[in-house]
Amino acid sequence: MKIRKASKSDAKACLQVFKLDKEKYWKLKDFEDAAAHKDSIFLVAEEDNKVVGYVIGYIVPTRKIEAALHETRVDKRERGKHIGAKLVDAFCREAFRRGVKSVFALIEPELAGFYCTKCKFRKTGKWIEVTKIEK
Repeated sequence: MKIRKASKSDAKACLQVFKLDKEKYWKLKDFEDAAAHKDSIFLVAEEDNKVVGYVIGYIVPTRKIEAALHETRVDKRERGKHIGAKLVDAFCREAFRRGVKSVFALIEPELAGFYCTKCKFRKTGKWIEVTKIEK
């Protein structure tokens, strides 16, 4: 398995991995834009020249020493092989290489074990997620 920087040509494969979980909030353009944006960190895991997972996030543009890990997703047929943990580790290494001092992630409660145990994040309780959606 190889982890590498995503390109615009990976967008369709990432969207397919995303859709396997019956999710609907990412669009093809989101992946394409992320591959091109300078503050984005978008990596893919590849096995036999096929995208089997991705991690996507960004360096906070108003505070360059922080990065937000937006999503880690692995093809459900490939889970259990530590691909997600390797993607998160690669994301953090790339963020730190770019001068980031802390990486944070807003996660669903059931993913806390993955991030805290496998990826060595720690619960800080610093943030409460709130959302306002355009009508």
